[in-house]
Amino acid sequence: MKLVPILVIGHGNFPSALINSASMLMGEREELYSLCLCEGDGLESFIQKTGELIASFDPSRPLLVFVDLQGGTPWNSVLGVNDPRVRLVTGVNLPMLLEALNLRDHCDDIDQLAACALETARASVIIKKFPI
Repeated sequence: MKLVPILVIGHGNFPSALINSASMLMGEREELYSLCLCEGDGLESFIQKTGELIASFDPSRPLLVFVDLQGGTPWNSVLGVNDPRVRLVTGVNLPMLLEALNLRDHCDDIDQLAACALETARASVIIKKFPI
């Protein structure tokens, strides 16, 4: 079974920092990529960068793409590429990335991976009132 490639795309160094944090917890992982939107990058040039990254993968393989913010340039760049292999999930956080990395070791169903990531994100955001 081939691993589903996971791309993390977002503002500033957030994507690479998130991947570094995941690596601290799980070790280095294969087929995990970041694309960082730098200040001054325009939408058109970032769509091109995003398209080049997505096009670099085998055209028969699905891609799980996480972005940080719905409606932002990273989100819009993936929409601009409009590749049917992509499942786009917004609001990426460390728990959802870890869960997706863990699950894809045993699952190559892109829709199941995306749904699991979303459910993990929902479950990982909580409020605690103090004192406990």
